Amino acid sequence: MGSSRGPYRTGRERAARILDAAHVLFIENGYRATSLRDVAAASGISHPALLRHFGSREEILTALIERLDTAYGDWPMEQADGTVLTAAAIARRNETVPGWIELFTALLGEATSPEHPGHELMRRRRATGLTLATRFLLPLSPDERSASLAALRLGALWEGLQILSLYFPGEIDIPGQLAAYEMGLTHSGAPEAPAETGGQITDPAPPVIEPESRRRALEAAARRYAQQGYHEASIQSIADDAGLTKAALVHIARTKRDLLDAVLTEVIDAPRPEGEDPAQWLYSLPQRPRWVTAAHVVLLCEATVPAHPAHAFMTRCLAEARQSVVSALAAADHPPAQAAPEADRIISIALGVVISWLYDSDRVDPRALLDGALAHLPEPFPTSG
Repeated sequence: MGSSRGPYRTGRERAARILDAAHVLFIENGYRATSLRDVAAASGISHPALLRHFGSREEILTALIERLDTAYGDWPMEQADGTVLTAAAIARRNETVPGWIELFTALLGEATSPEHPGHELMRRRRATGLTLATRFLLPLSPDERSASLAALRLGALWEGLQILSLYFPGEIDIPGQLAAYEMGLTHSGAPEAPAETGGQITDPAPPVIEPESRRRALEAAARRYAQQGYHEASIQSIADDAGLTKAALVHIARTKRDLLDAVLTEVIDAPRPEGEDPAQWLYSLPQRPRWVTAAHVVLLCEATVPAHPAHAFMTRCLAEARQSVVSALAAADHPPAQAAPEADRIISIALGVVISWLYDSDRVDPRALLDGALAHLPEPFPTSG
């Protein structure tokens, strides 16, 4: 018996050591910028030894989130004394857990891909959260569908706030925002659900990029980013997907960074009509081709690390959107002191709604969710597509 316990115990201890080392490295360097060899070295073991426990970096990240979930949980839960642990209280507790927001956001974006090993974990986690939050909000809602939409908006707000907090450190009060939102629901109730629009959005034509070989190359790169993120998408794999030689792809974009910049400026930030509001991209995300939206979300969650080559681009887009919504609220006579936090709330919900749609496009109706969140805003923020 002793000999059988020894290797098992050693294996568990080694796996825990690997997760501990990865936790630190993912926070310090970014998830995608950390290799398995980096994790093995920090764990004090060989690369082959690490592979006996985890076959990929994605498996390590998924295991980290599962471990944190087991230790802390993350949704309104009924306590033994009958009280409810609110989203604000959980968010306040999560802020004391080193790396929770960084690690969760990294998995949140890339696990939108059904091929990711963490995809089913996140889908189960989201389904559990939606069920609990809907039950919590049902007494405050006209009907069950209204409660479900309110729960989805609450989850969307939470996830969006976490993303914003990584791009604008020290500026986003996640617990305070959630507390204000929950207080509003308590006082006014959840808004009645709008008429169903069907939940399905037709896939429009992709952005027009000429010539044809360049269009194919940038689309292939964006689709790779949606599945693997920037760091894992190799030039060769993108060339193969585009039906081009590597030499032809290098002629279009000399380096991997040049290719990313081209995707950001020509696909994700495709030329907009002159005078269009800078925040409009947030609300048009569900109306764009799914692969464009997925690439945008994966890169947005991946680029929260300042060293990421897309970090400055994403920060600029979010900063412009924040200022745009603040200006729109001011034009609608919102008090200046309330405009900034309200703008962050609106942008966070919009981001979270798109992420929810990517995870469950058959059930999530982004227009209905955005209608309820943006109904009080003036033009140029239409509430339906």
